[in-house]
Amino acid sequence: MVLPRLAQHGGHYAPTAYSVWYEHMAGLNPGLSQALQAVIGNGEPVELAELEKLFAQHVIGRDAAAMEQLQKDLGELLHRIAGVASSCGEGAARHAESLAQAERELAGVQDVQSLSRIVRALVETTAEARKHSEQLQVEVAMSRSTVQQLREHLGALQNEALKDPLTGLLNRRGLEREFQRAFEAAPADFEGCGVLIADIDHFKRINDNYGHLFGDQVIRAAAQSISGAVKGRDLVARWGGEEFLILLPDTPRNGAMTLAEQVRAAFAKVRIRRAGSDEYLEKLTLSLGVAMPLQGESLEKAIARADAALYKAKYAGRNRVSMADIEPLPAARQQAPR
Repeated sequence: MVLPRLAQHGGHYAPTAYSVWYEHMAGLNPGLSQALQAVIGNGEPVELAELEKLFAQHVIGRDAAAMEQLQKDLGELLHRIAGVASSCGEGAARHAESLAQAERELAGVQDVQSLSRIVRALVETTAEARKHSEQLQVEVAMSRSTVQQLREHLGALQNEALKDPLTGLLNRRGLEREFQRAFEAAPADFEGCGVLIADIDHFKRINDNYGHLFGDQVIRAAAQSISGAVKGRDLVARWGGEEFLILLPDTPRNGAMTLAEQVRAAFAKVRIRRAGSDEYLEKLTLSLGVAMPLQGESLEKAIARADAALYKAKYAGRNRVSMADIEPLPAARQQAPR
């Protein structure tokens, strides 16, 4: 899908140009899509320099800017703590020296005045030490708050890297991480996990007829239909452009088929209004493939069998659910209808 667009809009077959069009057409980067639509709106060829600018701003820049700010905030925090620690260290050293001096002087005290002078000195140095201690407590409290804010910002950045920005679902990386958390300790438990792949039928036709922004609405609607059907420990990810992966831990074959049918039926009821008009697009459908992992089977192989089942559903007329064979059909994707 990307290569014809590259040819249509200037023929710049460069990695940066490909990345821009890929993220746009896969729906991975709404901000980039909006900026790109503005550039191609006049129908003129897009210069490579313009694509590289979009790449820098919307592909590289989104993570770099966030990381730069985190680094700056952390640097300021460390500088402040270092200053307070140094000051407190100097104050503690002075206090210790004052105590030692007072101890030496006490041995030779002959009158009340001398004793009074030593006590006054101790009171002053103790007050100064207490002041530094209180300042340290205040700074520690402020630093703890700052560290918590930085941790939250870093967590948000990590979550963004694991989620699909268009739908809010997990992306591939996020699902693989959650899969490891769920099954790393007990890989055999994966054998009781239903693996579903759902694909929006005729999605290319929708994009061609109504545009990519409307296609994004359809993808979001599919994500909502799927999210509304799953619960508990179930995992849902946007696996590709218009494709979703669903993992159902502790779910038998019949349960996986039932949920797949619920997802299919829910999406079939969706009606989406085109922006700026009273026209609704109806009769949107999903095809789904279901696989139950075999003994010792990896996630990758189970997905391959679910994928083959999905394309059996496509061949059979779409808008249906198909259960996987034990072995995946060879080259199913290359020959299957969309």
